[in-house]
Amino acid sequence: MPVSRPLEASALRDPLGSVLLYAPTDWFDLLADGDDEEAARTRCVDVINRSYPHKAAGPRQAYADALMAWRQVLLSQGVIAHDVVAVPEGEYGRAVWQISAGVVEVSSVHQDVDLGEVLARHFGQELRGRQVYTESFPTEMGIGMGVISQPELISVNRTELFPEPRTAGSTRPLAKLGLAVCLACPPGGGRGLMVVGTCLDAEQVLSMASVVALIAGKSTFLEDPEPTEDGASS
Repeated sequence: MPVSRPLEASALRDPLGSVLLYAPTDWFDLLADGDDEEAARTRCVDVINRSYPHKAAGPRQAYADALMAWRQVLLSQGVIAHDVVAVPEGEYGRAVWQISAGVVEVSSVHQDVDLGEVLARHFGQELRGRQVYTESFPTEMGIGMGVISQPELISVNRTELFPEPRTAGSTRPLAKLGLAVCLACPPGGGRGLMVVGTCLDAEQVLSMASVVALIAGKSTFLEDPEPTEDGASS
């Protein structure tokens, strides 16, 4: 079911309305409580207690504190949703996904936007020659582009989001992850919605990418009502 989320002032230079985010409402969204810190901590403590019932109170408190700290980082960066999917070990393995959505500015141009270049700029890496799959598709906002990659964890301090093709003798990565990114925006640019998904199991990236694409493809921006002369919304 779609859920309406207000844009945070930090998401764009000016607040421009709300996002009708097409996303499940029954998963854990770290940012669902907005500015209500007390409600957010209550939910974080609850999810930690249910996830780690056999841990002592001290570690559970530390986990909740870490979630709250991460929540502040996301809010400060203009992220409007950060959803977590955690499924226990089953027929298709254990699923641990994180899917975030945020509003970004896309340069206005007179021709179709080169979304590949837009995505590359936001991530600070070139896509050309990398081990990535890209695809353009229509969205409710107009146009969209998706990128699928399997980032390589090179060391504890370095992750290559869009790895180059491996060569003989190259260092074996510590692990591979799954990454799916979708950007939806009007053809002329302006504000766009970027949805980013990561998963611990790189083989689950296609399944996760379908959810990321659905959120980006079906979500829309809602304009705030124009205020009337008496200050009320029309």
